[in-house]
Amino acid sequence: MVIELVPSGPAPSRVGFIGLGRMGMPIARNILRAGIPLTVWNRTRAKAEELAGLGCRVAETPRQLAEGCDVVLSMLLEPSATEDVLTGTGAYGHQAVIHGIREGSVVVDMSTNSPLVTKRLSERFGRIGVEFLEAPVIGGPFIAEQSRLTVLVAGSLDAARRVAPVLKASAEKLLYVGPIGAAMSLKLLLNLHLWVQLAAFSECAITASRLGVDPKTLVEVFNSTVFRNYVTEYKASKLVNDEWSPAFTIKGALKDLNLTLELARELGLPLPLTSLTRELFSAAANQGLGELDIMAIAVLYGRLAGERISRLV
Repeated sequence: MVIELVPSGPAPSRVGFIGLGRMGMPIARNILRAGIPLTVWNRTRAKAEELAGLGCRVAETPRQLAEGCDVVLSMLLEPSATEDVLTGTGAYGHQAVIHGIREGSVVVDMSTNSPLVTKRLSERFGRIGVEFLEAPVIGGPFIAEQSRLTVLVAGSLDAARRVAPVLKASAEKLLYVGPIGAAMSLKLLLNLHLWVQLAAFSECAITASRLGVDPKTLVEVFNSTVFRNYVTEYKASKLVNDEWSPAFTIKGALKDLNLTLELARELGLPLPLTSLTRELFSAAANQGLGELDIMAIAVLYGRLAGERISRLV
């Protein structure tokens, strides 16, 4: 059962945020704008210093950040980096969050992670009396700046209610979806649906172009019918305008596809569409499109077909 969380109490007074990337920076700014005292740490310190002028404290290490906070939020790109920074499985060793956090605190992973990793993290923090929550977000940086994200929350419901005022600073909806593993699983599946849709629309676009139908006409017709969807209403504008600045990158999608296939192998599930889509995004990254918006999968199709649907073909 899904429960929409509505913040009802005061926000925690000592909050830490780790990972000031494309998504993390606007979320951290939103927390500050909500009047919640914030300490940040980032692997590239210069990004953390950008927030110092707004009254934000900058920690020297993840451990130091955790020592001064009751709630620690993390948004790092790679699961391996998340596990290392939070529990010291690699380079961060005894400077990880787990070595500074106090019993009764809450750690929240807001990245798109593997449920296999987050279950492991939950067990590690649980042994020292620290609650662990999943809170992956739906929506890109622009949506985050407008505080209109949807956040999927999993773990202890009591802990989720405790941190809801912090998450709400960036969210239009907070949806509690169940125990640890549920939120990350759902986020991977939502993303998988989108990656497959992007590839399917790109096939339509390249075929339309070969038949002499302009991509703009294709998009307008899609959006005038029951077949309109997120790709045709929003992402297809990247193709129509031949503008590829990323809200989310090809490389990021490839990371999620790899996570999904790793999970499928653990579960013994055949996912042929996922495998094919992963190969397409891998080919796009190998063609130098990895840092472009996810809609640039259409550019790959153009190159494969020799069809000039973009200046990049």
